[in-house]
Amino acid sequence: MSIRRASLAALFVALVSVGAAGCSYATPVATERTYNASDGIVIGVGDVTLSNIALISDDEGSQARLIGQVATSGTKATNVTLTIEGQQPISWNVEPNQPIDLETTENEHVLTDLGAKPGATLRAKATADGQTEDQKTIPVIAGHLKEYSSLVPSSEPSSPAATSSSETQSPNGTTASTSPSEAATPSHAAH
Repeated sequence: MSIRRASLAALFVALVSVGAAGCSYATPVATERTYNASDGIVIGVGDVTLSNIALISDDEGSQARLIGQVATSGTKATNVTLTIEGQQPISWNVEPNQPIDLETTENEHVLTDLGAKPGATLRAKATADGQTEDQKTIPVIAGHLKEYSSLVPSSEPSSPAATSSSETQSPNGTTASTSPSEAATPSHAAH
């Protein structure tokens, strides 16, 4: 092989290598991009993150269960309030390194008179320690989907019917107010 052919071959290989490597300079690395890998949304307010927030609804859209997680990366307990259009505000006292999982029975929040069928979205805003996040839209997801079927609110009250109005503090810091007519929605925050 002549020197000229070897030089041309080396030049060709170098040009192809630079051309192929150039794509990685112009394209952002996907693993460095933050995104919500679920059906819910993320709402961030200061040190507080509400992640995978969604509403799992019955087919009629008359009621829905709030799912997701509320956590703080701060060093002190934080009062967090989520206000969803047409609903009473929901509040939590979130301790550092102790996220609140809304899919557990003790943290269940069922919204009634929703007026939004699966596929719709509802506007919401979150407030934490005096800071408010811009309005976001929370998706209403069909409860007949296999992944969410166990989270569909039943038409039965999620706790025993109260005989009088009361306000209680659950172990996780959620404030709940119930009365006989609100027994199916014991987790709406009182304000």
